[in-house]
Amino acid sequence: MTINYLKNIAVSDTGFMFDPATGNTFTLNETALYIVNLLKEDKTKEQIISQIAEEYEVSVEQIERDMSDLLIQLKELGLVK
Repeated sequence: MTINYLKNIAVSDTGFMFDPATGNTFTLNETALYIVNLLKEDKTKEQIISQIAEEYEVSVEQIERDMSDLLIQLKELGLVK
């Protein structure tokens, strides 16, 4: 998966995401914001899952589902490839 395009996206601490190339704006929930920020730091899917599992009382299976859903949405929006 290529996330280089995501690096050009502006993301606020409150979950507001802005794509300067298209002018589109998006709102992220707390989990999506956390994942997007880690993706922008070049963390791998495995690193993100591990980090979330360590910090929160959530099963790895739930994290994988949430992350998969988010990545599908980001792909549909053209923000990752």
